[in-house]
Amino acid sequence: MKTKKQPATAMDYLGSHGKIASLMQTAQELSAIQKDCARILPAFFYGCQVMRLENGTLHIGVPNQAIAARLRQQIPVLKNGLGAKNWPVSAIRLKILLPHHTPAAPQSFRKNDMPETAYSSFLELYGKLEADGDRSPLYQSLRQLLERHRPA
Repeated sequence: MKTKKQPATAMDYLGSHGKIASLMQTAQELSAIQKDCARILPAFFYGCQVMRLENGTLHIGVPNQAIAARLRQQIPVLKNGLGAKNWPVSAIRLKILLPHHTPAAPQSFRKNDMPETAYSSFLELYGKLEADGDRSPLYQSLRQLLERHRPA
């Protein structure tokens, strides 16, 4: 009885099936382009993601507008560098990616949320500045802080 030879690794298995093999090839190609882009560009590129290469247009996902602006300035350098690595890139398009998580709501601070030890430490510092006759911006800020967080 003949038995089929089992693939040695998961990559061998994935590479042996038609549609999955082409998907794996595309994934490996995008990974290689990502690595080349990271070598060509400054460190800010590490937050970016190569999404696809289609008809000579490289699509890159960026986390925010600020990085997109910085990357737009580097597009000529990137195109030349990828051309030197024999990637068929004639244009580069950027897409702002939405975050995958919802940001936590900012915590609102209540009037009396300062721990007593912190309040007493600030009060002590305020007393020293007042005794020295110091009316600096620090003194004024401490006075406002203590008024806002005065214990009930």
